[in-house]
Amino acid sequence: MTPSSPVDLPNDVLDDFRQETAEQFQRSEQLLIELEHCPDDREKLHDLFRQVHTLKGNLGYIGLNALMPLPQAMEDVLACLREARLIFDSLLGDILLVTLDHLKELIAQGLDGSPARLDQLQLDTLSQALRALATAPAARQAEVRRALLQQLDPNNQLPAPTTPSNSLAVELLERHGIAPNEDLLFFIELMQVSERRSHYWQGRGLRQLALTINQLGNTAEHPAQLAAAVCLHDLGMAFLPLDTLHKKANLSHEERQQMQSHPRLAHDLLIRLSGWEAAADIVLHHQEHADGSGYPGALQERDIRPGALILNIVDTFDARTHERAHQTLSKRPLLRAILEINGLAGRQFSPYWVEVFNRTLQQHPTLAHRKQAAENPG
Repeated sequence: MTPSSPVDLPNDVLDDFRQETAEQFQRSEQLLIELEHCPDDREKLHDLFRQVHTLKGNLGYIGLNALMPLPQAMEDVLACLREARLIFDSLLGDILLVTLDHLKELIAQGLDGSPARLDQLQLDTLSQALRALATAPAARQAEVRRALLQQLDPNNQLPAPTTPSNSLAVELLERHGIAPNEDLLFFIELMQVSERRSHYWQGRGLRQLALTINQLGNTAEHPAQLAAAVCLHDLGMAFLPLDTLHKKANLSHEERQQMQSHPRLAHDLLIRLSGWEAAADIVLHHQEHADGSGYPGALQERDIRPGALILNIVDTFDARTHERAHQTLSKRPLLRAILEINGLAGRQFSPYWVEVFNRTLQQHPTLAHRKQAAENPG
């Protein structure tokens, strides 16, 4: 049977396609996240190949034949992975995740005319690049993967590290109705000094994302208390040895204990200052997990302050989108980081605050970028 154009198909057929495709995309994305932790899992690789193969076949069935070269190119890459001719790593996972995101857009465009970032020429170019990746020699794989990821996501270049000035931080506070009193100005100065202790932290200061999540979540925390906690929550890290902070190998038991003690220092500082008790609690609990697996108190979600639940999400999101700064010129794509946050809802993160986090990025997408978050109102 010759496939019809999508506009000629009955609504129930299109509805079935939309539902099945949504499930295939969700399953494929989850498998890619899981494969980073177990890249040699043959069963997951076979499952991922099946998902993409079925998706390609469904495109042909409903008449979106022009899109089929993209999942076919993904199949070529996955076939090499299944045959152990390629090695799965986080860069390849990023490439496949962003490719899936482009394919979603192209399908929506074919069904209802929604805008997509890729035109036909760019679609063909991406398909060719994926096929080239599948056949690139091992010695050039890292170079080809970085170049392809940059092609897929031109915004993937890390900006030069910057330390926000007091004026920018004060402007951000005022934007959220927070009066920058002497204590808050002091906290901002401490934050900026601690950022200079390690290049990994530069630009990770007063996050508007945390304040905006709190605002969209019915202002569960007083904004000034949350701002103080955001400034100081990692202050204790600045007092750890630099060789521990920058260590790429696994930490020893003693080093991990040192690392996990860091919330206590800022808590003890804040608790000595009148009026910052809530901020002190947020700082102390910002590494607690919703399921009780965090530290230092192994608290359940019901016993953790909302500000700490928010800060845990924002801190992790920031780390995920900038964690490879010392290794490559690439950052983890936002899509991947968002998927990871959502995948940990109910475990590390509060499901409610993950939902507010998603809504915040949908309404204020510029807040996902450090430089823009400091300069734009979102």
